[in-house]
Amino acid sequence: MIAGAKNRLLGAAVAALFIAGAVKFGFPPASGPRPESEPVVPVQTTVATGRIGVSKNSGAMENDFKRQAEQDLMRRLFEEKFPDATLQFDTWQFSPDTFFAKYNAHTLPYVIGLFATEATLILDKRLSADITEELRAWKLYKHLNPKLLEPISRNGRVLGLPVGGAGAGFYVMTLFCNVPLFKAAGLVDARGRVIPPQTWDDFTTYAIRLTDHSRGVCGFGMLGENGGNAWHFLNWAWQAGGDFERRGGDGQWISVFHEPPVIHALEYLRDLRWKHDVLQKNILANNDDIIQMFASGRAAMMFQAPETMQSLIDKYHFPAGDVEIALLPAGPAGRANQIGGAFVIVNRDLEGQRKQRAFDAIVYEHEPDVIEPRLRLLKEQGRRVGLPCVPIFLPEYQEKIDAIVNKYRTVPDQSKLMAQAAEAVRVEPPYRCQTLYSQYLGPAIQEVLINRNADPAKVLQVESRRFQLRELDPINRELSGQAK
Repeated sequence: MIAGAKNRLLGAAVAALFIAGAVKFGFPPASGPRPESEPVVPVQTTVATGRIGVSKNSGAMENDFKRQAEQDLMRRLFEEKFPDATLQFDTWQFSPDTFFAKYNAHTLPYVIGLFATEATLILDKRLSADITEELRAWKLYKHLNPKLLEPISRNGRVLGLPVGGAGAGFYVMTLFCNVPLFKAAGLVDARGRVIPPQTWDDFTTYAIRLTDHSRGVCGFGMLGENGGNAWHFLNWAWQAGGDFERRGGDGQWISVFHEPPVIHALEYLRDLRWKHDVLQKNILANNDDIIQMFASGRAAMMFQAPETMQSLIDKYHFPAGDVEIALLPAGPAGRANQIGGAFVIVNRDLEGQRKQRAFDAIVYEHEPDVIEPRLRLLKEQGRRVGLPCVPIFLPEYQEKIDAIVNKYRTVPDQSKLMAQAAEAVRVEPPYRCQTLYSQYLGPAIQEVLINRNADPAKVLQVESRRFQLRELDPINRELSGQAK
């Protein structure tokens, strides 16, 4: 999680309820051992065979037969590498509230997966195991992109790892272009390949040419539902040179989404809506609505993470060749596209061999003799292989992974595009991210989309001030208290 420069990849932001949750459940200090009065009883420490039972969350549900078969394969491959352990899959799905409750009860799985937006406070409070030594001893450590470890480290100690097995990495926001609609509008080259818009001015021109409301076709299908609209709006604001939260010289966090660049971005969306009339008529559409419109030929462009390709193909039977994935258009301040993904942490209760096997259960997925059989199975199951992503390894090792992926690839190769995208990636705001979307920024965007006379500067000023008083000021007080 990153900002700007070519080699900078990834950062973490925090989910809405984390600080409130930490106070509610009464966590131990940010570092150091637990109080001696607290028992340490990790869940599922062993199984009947005497093996170490390494448990992982987000396991397949009872009727998800494809993922169950994948888990069976991964369990077998793990046990072949580590005969003293076995892999167990817990169906618990991460949420802030349940994480805090399980943490206090010492019932967390050995390995916990969580989204990047959910990681900051957990890492700040040292609620995950320090895996620095295990990581340095790992044979593939030297191949990791070192920038990738920065957001999941504290004071030089590594507290988690990004998810990236089977050739995966981090998603980046891209522009999906509907090839048949582009061809009909003449926005292709001599060989029929889409010519993507490169700038905001291009994007406006394209959206106008691609819109035909008489046939129910909009040039740009824009996510309008509350919360989701703010998530996508990040990209426009960054492209205009704006931001949402900034740390001042005194260390205090400041809300800055009322500043001119962000206003300019919202004014641009206002014009797409009211001046140019290139958006869908259902202006508050959710993400599923937009994808369905794209698949049915009623939206020519949309912002999506590349993994959306799987939904288009599997759910809507949209031909893979009818989608062109491109970089987002550059704004007044240049290119910027949001990046995200998932992290994995190790249960803080674990020590010794149990901790080592939990770590092994994360990193073994990155090895070729595990990646290949997994991808082979996924292809046999009819699942998508090779979806575009920003990789977590440096080129020397990533090329070996890519060679395996290409053997089983079921979607077009977008590795060059992902390399370009990595040069201008940005991450979500670090504090109260989901609350920012749903309670402050999202409603401001909706007001401008619904009310033709709404003033972007005024609505952003009001919401930025509210966000500062209700969300960032309490965080500043808590962080100041921790510093003392």
